[in-house]
Parts: sequence; structure tokens; C-alpha cells
Amino acid sequence: MLDPPSTEDEDNIMAALRQSNRVSCISLTITSSLLGQFSTIPEPFSELEELVLLCRDNTQQPLPSAFRWGSRLRSLRFTRIPLPSFPQLLLPSQDIVDLHLHEIPRVGYFSPEAFANALSGMAQLKTLSLHFLSLPSRRNYIALPPLGERAVLPALTSLKYRGTSKYLDTLVARIDATGLGEIDITFFSQPTMDASQLGRFINRIEILRPNSRANIQISKRDISIGFIQPGASTRLDLRVSCQQLDWQLSSMAQICNQFPPFLLSRIEDLGIETTKPSSEQDDMNGDEWPELIRSFSGAKDFRVHGELATTMLRALSQADGEHISILRSLHELCVAELRSVYGDLWEATKSFIASRWPSSGSVPPQSTTFPVYCRNEGMSGTPRRYFCTFCNSSFAEQQYLTWHNNANHMPKSSQVDGETDDANRE
Repeated sequence: MLDPPSTEDEDNIMAALRQSNRVSCISLTITSSLLGQFSTIPEPFSELEELVLLCRDNTQQPLPSAFRWGSRLRSLRFTRIPLPSFPQLLLPSQDIVDLHLHEIPRVGYFSPEAFANALSGMAQLKTLSLHFLSLPSRRNYIALPPLGERAVLPALTSLKYRGTSKYLDTLVARIDATGLGEIDITFFSQPTMDASQLGRFINRIEILRPNSRANIQISKRDISIGFIQPGASTRLDLRVSCQQLDWQLSSMAQICNQFPPFLLSRIEDLGIETTKPSSEQDDMNGDEWPELIRSFSGAKDFRVHGELATTMLRALSQADGEHISILRSLHELCVAELRSVYGDLWEATKSFIASRWPSSGSVPPQSTTFPVYCRNEGMSGTPRRYFCTFCNSSFAEQQYLTWHNNANHMPKSSQVDGETDDANRE
């Protein structure tokens, strides 16, 4: 957020930078004119430990190759700096701990293969953040060539990325980082998403283990999935930046479908929250909901919340003859929709259940333990009510609905000792 230096200050800054062997830290907001003068610095910054450069102009001028640093560099943070030759500049700095390259302009594009080669040997790298400003030009789109030896990054704990799916897919195919605990990925909106290598990468680092949770969030700007391992500090976030709802669902479904099937089957708790206004429901045909949720076949608990809950459940119940492959391990369902007409939400929920057990109407067979919590939150100031999908009884608190389900809608063999008597007494 610093203002760039004035023209009068640039002379003093350059006078200081030319004493490169005495400089240990550089933190500058630079202009195009100042960036151009960097080529006049004769010697590398042999003592430099921290380098932070921010350019607020839409400059097309890359960082001059004459601007070099030595092996002492630990932290490097660039914002809006074109870096076409960056991998070569990075090679002498094997002890970098923090590497952040943000809002890389199109003219500063460098290939993922060259970048992975530059990362090789960085045994101390802890955080890597790579953000592109826009899509690369068509001539820079890449295919995945034959793989060689991967770069091993044993200290890497945080990876953040924003750009095209193909670039990341090519990059992660060439690195191993078994210590990763935080991954935050945002993909640009594209007709085709590439994620096969990303799925293999996630599997290699074992960030998704059995009993994991997934939370899908849909907003005006993007769709995201957050993966959490209960009791662990690891986190994986995947995001696609686009506004149209059917495009959001289709893009994320493409990504999930390219992951190894067993990977997402480890998700046992699936939650979906939508914040899109109801007026935007018309931009989808409903087919994309089943395609996305089908990837989470191992989910036992399914939580749906937000203004599209009714639309989503209707789409799931209307999936032609494919209800067996969607949430086939489902054990518990909880739905809630803001400002909804309760009858619509309840009917959509019953239809979803009936589509899964068509031979038994809206009630699962007696051998199935399936509590359902259907909550209508209403407008502001309206008390929340919890409704039983089986008999439409309503309750002020969820625990009363649980007791009601145990006493009236669960097979006796599945009830926990003592719960039936407690429910009957209540």
C-alpha cells in the first residue's frame, strides 16, 4: 500500500542500490522508470536477505536480468513484476524460505517446467504463493510432456495458487511436498478444467484421509470446496472464480471427476452452503447438481443450507435412474433454507428421500437408520423450527427432533440404549 517514490527520490534510491554489497533488505513500491534503472546496477546483492518489490503500474517492462541476488536471500515477494526469466534468476538462491509471486502479468509468464526445475533443491522453502494476473496468451498454453524426476520440497507447509488449471496441473506433477498442511487454490474460469495431476499430488501428500469433511460454498463470485481433517491442522481449499451458477457447478464437477475415485470417497461429512440470491436460480438447468455431488459417494452425513436447498434437492431427486450412485452411503440428512416456503422445502426433501427408496415411499426401509432434520429458518425474527420429514411434526430445538426420530422412525435395533425411554418420557 506504499506510495511509489517521487522522481526526486529515485536518484537517492539508485545511489543506495548501487552499493549492492551493503544492502541486506529491499522493500520498495517501484515505477516503470525506476524498474528500468535497475539494469545499471553493476554487481549482485550478495548480502541481500529480503526482497520485496511492488509495482502499481501496468508495466510491460520485465525485471532486468542484471538485477541479481546471492545465496543469502531468504524471503522474496514480488507483486505485478514481469518475470519471464525468473527461473534463471532463482537458481542461485537455494535457501529461500518464503517465495511469493503475486499478480504476475501476462508478459511475465514463465513455464511450469522451468519453475519446477528452479525449485529443485530448495530444502528450506516453507511457503510458496503463485498468483497470475490473467490468462496467458494462447501461444503459452502448455501440454504435459513426459515426466522426469520430481523436485522434493521437504519443508514446504503452505502452497497458494491462482491461475489456470493446466499450469498448476503441470507444476504439481513435478514436485513432491509430503509436509504440506495448507493448500489454497483458485482457478480462473475456463471451459475445460485440468486436475488429474492435482488429484495424484493430493493423494501423494495424504492431506485427505478417511473421515474427512468437505464444505462446498457457492456465492455470487465463485464456488469453493474446503476439505478438513477433524483433529488435524491440515486444510485444502479449491476455488473456481466465475459467476454463473451452472458454470460453477460444471467446473467443480470436472475437477472432482478427475481425482482418483477413492480419494473423495474418504469424505464422510458433506456440507453445501449457497448464498446466491434466489433470482439467480434460473441460470441453471439442474443437471449439474447430481454431477458434482456424485463424486462424494462415501458421504454419510449430508448438510444443505442456503437459498438453493429446495432447488438442489429437487435436482437430486430427478436424476433419472441414477439415485443409487448419488450419496449411496447416506446416513443422516439435515436441510435448511433461508426465507423459504416451508412446504416447498419439505416436499423437495421428501421427494429426494423417495427417489432413494422408491419401493417404500418417502420413508426408508426399516433396516435403515436415517434421521432427517428439515429446518425452516424463515425471515428475521421468526423462530427456527425443526421439522420431521417423515410425519411433519415440528420442534423448537434439534435435540427434541432427535428424540422424536429415535422413538418413532428408527428401527429398534439401531437405537442407543436409554434413548427410547428418554424420548417417551419427554
